[in-house]
Amino acid sequence: MKSTAFVIVTTLALIAWAGSDVSVASNGRDITSVNGEINARAGETYDSLSAVNGSIHVGSGVTAERAKTVNGEIEIDNNAKIGEVSTVNGELEIGNDVVIARNASTVNGSVQLGKSTRVGGDVSTVSGEIEIRGAEVGGLVSTRNGDIDLTDGAHVRGGIHVKTKNDSGWRFDNDEPLKVHVCSTCVVDGELRFDRPVELRVDAGAKIGKVIGESVTRR
Repeated sequence: MKSTAFVIVTTLALIAWAGSDVSVASNGRDITSVNGEINARAGETYDSLSAVNGSIHVGSGVTAERAKTVNGEIEIDNNAKIGEVSTVNGELEIGNDVVIARNASTVNGSVQLGKSTRVGGDVSTVSGEIEIRGAEVGGLVSTRNGDIDLTDGAHVRGGIHVKTKNDSGWRFDNDEPLKVHVCSTCVVDGELRFDRPVELRVDAGAKIGKVIGESVTRR
């Protein structure tokens, strides 16, 4: 079912982006690509950075409304300001002192947030690890199949949710516990809700909300 969904998403994306491989809007503020990577130059301002088959690199100090791709990673350098970041098949590597106004999401890929980065909304993946190193997340942090590691004073305001199935009801056959770590200087304001087995390690000094889950092992 997962592979079928991927085919559908990719096909729709290719139809939507039919035309030349690369085009730049006349005002120079939109960059789109079907087959090729996008490089947003340091210090520049853009509206949309959009690709189908290609990675996106956002240079230091860039301002953009959104960065999105279907097949490719998104790498954001320090001090960038982005409205929303999303990919389907690829990692999100977000540097230090980055501001993401809304959500940062991927389906198949890990998420890394650097120090002093702020995400106003949710941080999510379906299959991939989430590493939050000294960053602040205003919404929910969620995954279905990947470890979560909070370090260096990370602050998650909307809680953590480890899910056991997707919206179509498909469940993971592998019930090996995921690992969730909250460092001694980290804070999770909301609930920590675990719908599948989890090994939870909360270091002394950490502040967390209510832990909900029948298969939680505390370390």
